[in-house]
Amino acid sequence: MENSRNRTKDIISIIVVVISIAITIVSCREIAIKQVDPNDVIAVGQTLGIVTLLPTALAIFLAFMYKNVLLSLATGMFLGGLMYTGVHGANMLGFFTASCNEVVETISDRDNANILVLCLAVGGMIEVIRSTGGFESLAKRITKKVDTPRKANLIAQLLGILVFFDDYANALIVGPIMQPITDKLKVSREKLAYIVDSTAAPVTGIALISSWVAVEVGVIQEGLENANMTGSGYALFVASIPFCFYCIFCLLFILISSITRKEFGPMYEAECRARGGKVKKDSDNATITQSKEVADISRFQNEGGEKRASCYTAVLPLVILFIYAVFQFFHMGRINAIASGEIIGNEPFSMHLLSTIFGAADTIYIVFEATILGTFVAVIMGYIEKVFTVRDAIASFTKGCSQLLETDLILVLAWTMSSFVKKIGAVHYTVNVISSNVAWWLIPILIFVVCCIVSFAVGSYGCMFIALPMAIPIAIRMMELNPMIIESYLPLVIACGLAGCIFGDHCSPITDCTILSSEGSGCNNFDHVETQLPYAFVTAIVSVVVGIIPTTFGVPAWVSLILGGITFYIILKIFGKVPEAKS
Repeated sequence: MENSRNRTKDIISIIVVVISIAITIVSCREIAIKQVDPNDVIAVGQTLGIVTLLPTALAIFLAFMYKNVLLSLATGMFLGGLMYTGVHGANMLGFFTASCNEVVETISDRDNANILVLCLAVGGMIEVIRSTGGFESLAKRITKKVDTPRKANLIAQLLGILVFFDDYANALIVGPIMQPITDKLKVSREKLAYIVDSTAAPVTGIALISSWVAVEVGVIQEGLENANMTGSGYALFVASIPFCFYCIFCLLFILISSITRKEFGPMYEAECRARGGKVKKDSDNATITQSKEVADISRFQNEGGEKRASCYTAVLPLVILFIYAVFQFFHMGRINAIASGEIIGNEPFSMHLLSTIFGAADTIYIVFEATILGTFVAVIMGYIEKVFTVRDAIASFTKGCSQLLETDLILVLAWTMSSFVKKIGAVHYTVNVISSNVAWWLIPILIFVVCCIVSFAVGSYGCMFIALPMAIPIAIRMMELNPMIIESYLPLVIACGLAGCIFGDHCSPITDCTILSSEGSGCNNFDHVETQLPYAFVTAIVSVVVGIIPTTFGVPAWVSLILGGITFYIILKIFGKVPEAKS
């Protein structure tokens, strides 16, 4: 029976792939017939139309069919390469070469390379600390106070908010720290991954100082230039923060869910399973007593029964990592900002100055440096406490790096597919179709929806770089045509774009932050997505109904935030239940 279902699934998938290839070949011929300039991304997107979304749609379809990210991304990437090759009039059989070349270009990009080595370094550091028993010691000390699932969820959320400066650092640090604690208190890995993911991009995206600020301010400034307007991109970013309802509501929903202890949908099932002792699905062959991630603390005990590895083997490396990273953010950021002329050496202190300095810093590289330093400290601590030898520490670091090799491969494939999707004009097409010929009050909603859809496919940065510079001129044009529009209309539209871009980074199965959140929490990526999506969609819908629509007509943002909290409470009251172990 199972073989029959798998065979049917394979046949359906092959048919879908063949049809996708046929549609791609036929559509690309239209480019040549109409003599469209292949380098004009907007014209290419308009000519291909909905076909531009085919690589992304195919990747998502295969991802849900086979629950295999590598297979789905690789197929979507090659289809994107086929489409890109066809658009440029080259021999379409050369798509394989084009795809491989794009992979190399993707890896060669310094920003991407920083992220790839950061993943490996964080994996290595976490495994070194884990092998000392530091996380378990820290978990044991924390759980003296944190002794219920509710408290564990609240502490995880607090840690996620504290690591506000970078979403990758958040996803890769908070999960491993909290995992032994949530396992012991019978909180599902899916719930932990959801909390980590909901305090990564949503927090970093609205933080006044973070690795995202430079990108967000930059695309806002570009949008103003496209509309032939002058103004401060940073000032508009700050003004938009209260209207980033999706980001704020993500935090609010977790808080209310944790306090009320209520869940619904797949998350409820996962939590009931965890309360019964299985923190992961049966297919993962992991229970609280047999989980490989939870180390056997007894092997860190001497003959007298006292633990050799203290909690400081986990705390000290992370504290030094944080202090070094913050120092370098300001030190190197200030040097870079002065060198680029963004600030002068004796400029008075202000939040704008602080953000400019932070934005000028190479944040990912600095976190990588700090991680290596933290690893050295962890090795020294483990050696002093006689937990392992230097050779054992190196073996642990190598093991930790190898555990994130698959994550690196997934990121490379996701970035490469995203690059092809952008080059064939998919984002331009989507934005233009939804936002043209509509009423002014629908623009914020449509910008949010468009960015949700696009970011679900290509991630937040890819969406921001193209959608926002196009959305801002649309908003300004609407304000010119309708003088009665409220002054906060432009910050609202910007916020809808930013929050919509974060939606995809938050819950798409093929975007980097989702992947890293599940990896850092020890959760299967598709289990994470399956349990998170209902919550993400509810949050997005409430953001539109209670947040975006009222504020478009002048309702203060703080009123919408209060209404959002009340709405979430009612939803959980009606549909939510307190998880209990099932017999």
